[in-house]
Parts: sequence; structure tokens; C-alpha cells
Amino acid sequence: MSVIQVVSQYLAYKFPWWGVCHLKFDLIQKNISIHCLTPECRAAILKDAEGLAYLDIGIEKFVIVYPGYSDITIPHIPRKTA
Repeated sequence: MSVIQVVSQYLAYKFPWWGVCHLKFDLIQKNISIHCLTPECRAAILKDAEGLAYLDIGIEKFVIVYPGYSDITIPHIPRKTA
């Protein structure tokens, strides 16, 4: 099973209300581009921006892409350890 398959299945399980979107994984930079098919999908993902930022799954940043709008980047925020 490839990394993108594992990550896409995890995201589909964690955020099932996103709807249909296409994922593109950049293995070198550890980024995922999420290409939204509808404005509702984009809005649903943006509502979960904080949850994405704190995911500790080895992704450095998520890039939300929707035609006609600027791309939105959600960087990984490491959890603070005491």
C-alpha cells in the first residue's frame, strides 16, 4: 500500500463530510494538495483547518486548491511537549 493510499483512507475516515476531492502527494516535500471539486467541499475542509494543522502523520503542509480562488496552505503545527 502506498503512502497516498494510507493518507487518503485516513483522511476519508477522519473527515467523511468533506465529500469528493482529489489528493496529490509530494513525497519529497511531504505536502498534500487537496483539489476540491465544489465550493462546499472547500468550505468543509477550511472548517477543519485547525484539525489538519495538528495532525501528526508526517505531512508538512496541506494545500487547498479550488479553481478561480487562491490556494490556501495549512502548515503542520507540532504539538508542544512538556
